[in-house]
Amino acid sequence: MAADVGALYERDVEVGAIRQLLTDSKAGAGGIAVIEGAVGTGKTALLREAQRTAVTQSVGVTAARAADLESEFSFGVVRQLFEPLLAHEDTSQRANLLAGVDNPAVVMLDEVVAQHRSGDFAVLHSLFWLTANLSEKQPHCFMVDDLHYADMGSLKFLAYLVPHLDELACAVVATFTPFGSRQRMDLIDYITAAGNTRLLRLSPLGVDSAAVILRKRFARSGLEEAVTESLVKASHGATGGNPLLLTELADALCTEGVDLGKDYTARINELGPRAVARRVGLWMRTLSPQCVAVTRAVSVLGDGADLSEVSELADLTLEQTIQAVEELEHAAVLASSDSGGPHSALTFTHSLVRTVVYEAMPTIERGRAHHRAATILARTGMDTERVASHLLRTIPADDSETVVVLCRAAELALRRGAPDSAVGYLSRCLDEPPHGERRVEVLFELGRTLRLNDTAAATEYLRKALRLATSARREAEIALVLGRCLLLLGQSRGAMRVWTTALENTPESDTELIHHLQACVLSIPLYEPGREDMRLDILRLVALLRDKTPLSTLGGRLVNCVIAAHDAVIGDPRAVPRVLRALEDDQLIRDADADIALPFGWMVLISADRPEVFAHLDEAVAQAHREGSVSALTGALTYRALAWLRAGNLPEAEADARNAVHAVETVGTGLRRLILGPILADTLIERDDLSGAEQALDWVGVPDPPPEQGLMYYYLCSKARLMRQRGQVEGALQAASAAGQSFLAAGGQNPAVVPWHTESAFCLHRLGRTDEALTVAHEELRLARNWSAPRAWGHALRVAGLLEPDPAESLSLMEQALHRLRNSVARLEYAKALADYAAALRRRGKRAEARQHLDQALPLAETSDAVALQQQIVQEYKMIGARPRRFSSSGWDATTPSERRVSARAAAGMTNREIAKELFITPKTVELHLSSVYRKLGISTRRKLRENIPPEGLRDWE
Repeated sequence: MAADVGALYERDVEVGAIRQLLTDSKAGAGGIAVIEGAVGTGKTALLREAQRTAVTQSVGVTAARAADLESEFSFGVVRQLFEPLLAHEDTSQRANLLAGVDNPAVVMLDEVVAQHRSGDFAVLHSLFWLTANLSEKQPHCFMVDDLHYADMGSLKFLAYLVPHLDELACAVVATFTPFGSRQRMDLIDYITAAGNTRLLRLSPLGVDSAAVILRKRFARSGLEEAVTESLVKASHGATGGNPLLLTELADALCTEGVDLGKDYTARINELGPRAVARRVGLWMRTLSPQCVAVTRAVSVLGDGADLSEVSELADLTLEQTIQAVEELEHAAVLASSDSGGPHSALTFTHSLVRTVVYEAMPTIERGRAHHRAATILARTGMDTERVASHLLRTIPADDSETVVVLCRAAELALRRGAPDSAVGYLSRCLDEPPHGERRVEVLFELGRTLRLNDTAAATEYLRKALRLATSARREAEIALVLGRCLLLLGQSRGAMRVWTTALENTPESDTELIHHLQACVLSIPLYEPGREDMRLDILRLVALLRDKTPLSTLGGRLVNCVIAAHDAVIGDPRAVPRVLRALEDDQLIRDADADIALPFGWMVLISADRPEVFAHLDEAVAQAHREGSVSALTGALTYRALAWLRAGNLPEAEADARNAVHAVETVGTGLRRLILGPILADTLIERDDLSGAEQALDWVGVPDPPPEQGLMYYYLCSKARLMRQRGQVEGALQAASAAGQSFLAAGGQNPAVVPWHTESAFCLHRLGRTDEALTVAHEELRLARNWSAPRAWGHALRVAGLLEPDPAESLSLMEQALHRLRNSVARLEYAKALADYAAALRRRGKRAEARQHLDQALPLAETSDAVALQQQIVQEYKMIGARPRRFSSSGWDATTPSERRVSARAAAGMTNREIAKELFITPKTVELHLSSVYRKLGISTRRKLRENIPPEGLRDWE
């Protein structure tokens, strides 16, 4: 059964690319080579050649082979790569490798068992550090065969690692065949599309190479003369130039015997497509019953099967099993480890042979074999997930022990940061099925787990759990999660119905649970304005709770966040102290499932220009990484992007918004698009990227015309701004008016939240309707004055000044705008006010004074990277007959927030690795930030940092 496909025919280009990859990785510029090809095209042979090359270049190698049977086993491939490395190190070396590695990754590697859940991001970041430490010790190469079978956790790790490989002395070489689940192929596509990925597609062999393979195979049987040109062409056509199929076809022909000069074209066409399967089938018939039993047992247990376990599953004595293995090794079907004895590890020499053996077993027999394998492995103390991986392939049989093991495996997978594996175990558990309260628990756990990454799928299981729940408290707990999912999917009526029913059934004594439900109910008019049937009852509840003493419990804090949001929307300044009390000490971020209510607290502080919000959002982003919640990360990044935008730091705003877009696409929440898309669009408009802004709004997915109900006001206001910039003034006015109607439907009056008045005013002015424009602008000014936040107030003053026909009144309004904005966090709005005031001075002939204000405006615009404003300012310089000054981007004020976060920690004595670990970035990113800070501060060493950072810069972090 030996299939000699190890020779590398026509693969010089691929071998050269891998050699270059390994050379680059030794120099600290790693990357990944992904070998794509059909089964039998020589991917594994090329991987072996890569391993030989790595050894000759003194590059360390660890290898893994993914298997279909273990595709649900959490981080199965990662464990193959890392566990042997750690096992062979002494205590001190292990400590060095694990330096900077958080507990979640150690949990995943079975070093300890944590008592908490760990999310994807925490584990992936820790595994990155383990990789960095390993490659620092010695240049290293990870090799993974059959990536299309890899578990989701391992694929996510590779996807996380790939963008950072170019800063490590580490390479990855992997093979895959383009088939598999959509989720797996999406991740593989992401990996292959990365900028530092070498995608090596293996093409079929040519006719000349096919002739060489055929002659070699026929020569072994003394039939080399039978290899005629017509036989070669027919064989090449039948197999498509696939090396494995060519070899197996030749073996099949030689086994049947050939006559010289006979035309075998028809027979070849019949054999070719089924060559391997037929070959294995013929070969299996010649085996002893013991050999057949062993091959089937190994195919069920998977690669690395323990010889003693194979013996028990095959129902053979150990002596019979060893004798059968020796025969199978001689036939090059199986390979065993060098350890010898009853615990040798057995593996098929080719995965395709294992597949044929496995699939030839009757379905019922396979299921029974897996159940028996699970029993054997459980008795020997095997990892619970490995036992569960077999139970996944059994036939449901109403077995309570299977339910227990699968639930335990799901819990362990969650602890290890592998929610995808947990979903697989829980889904199979439902088929067994569990009964009574256990079924409710499984459904609820499955829904909660799916909610991390797939909100829509989670609702199905949460609905079922809610229908089966037998206690009021359990109903309320399920309703909280289900309602959040429904609201995030834009189904506000369903969310309202679920939450109000739970409120009616929850005992009055359970005040904390009631507060959680109330916070959710109160949020609906803010997320889904325009539904008067729900809004009036909710507003009465808001009024009832508003005057009560703010509560310090988690539920009470959530209620206060939502009440504060209602107050902020109508422009009541009392919202700010209420939110500050609710958000103090970050308890909501750490302890509450608060993704519905917590963002309202951030919105209030952003609208009030409160600098404290950045610290809250930074902590929320870090916590989302630690927990591995994509949903929480989406919310934190979205509102941090909004905070950066309102403050005028456009590069940070765009970076956070784009990361949030990626997270939204992962978790599938449509509601977040309605907030995030406009934030990204407004950021790009300021950067003069109108096409990008249009794409951002298209990504939101709002139909044309937009619906009258729902969270439309952010989208419509942003659309109005974009259309006005493009000169589509009539359409812009319609969009701005529609934004106002949507905002008013939510009770909205505060222009710090939605400045639709000024958008309408600009449009009316350009249409020649000046009186109307002034009326609308002054209405916004009145509302902004009531709220009294600097950015909104200054913005309204500036716009009113621009539209005011009386020159003296115009200057007065703009001077007031400058006064309001001068010391605020809204540096971009301040730069706009300076530029517009300079233009007004220029029109009155005060060119020197105008230049002074332009000289202040330009560096602010440059720091903000506000391209559109920079162009406006440069044009103003030309109109006063002056050239823009060259400003040096130096000093602490020229540093970005990210640079400040990094440099403050460096000044406090943290190492680059410690900084990178805490901020969820890479050491190279830390180095880049520090280099930029050194340049801006005019220093050259780390020792000079602390004395060059102002006290407030250190105090903000310490």
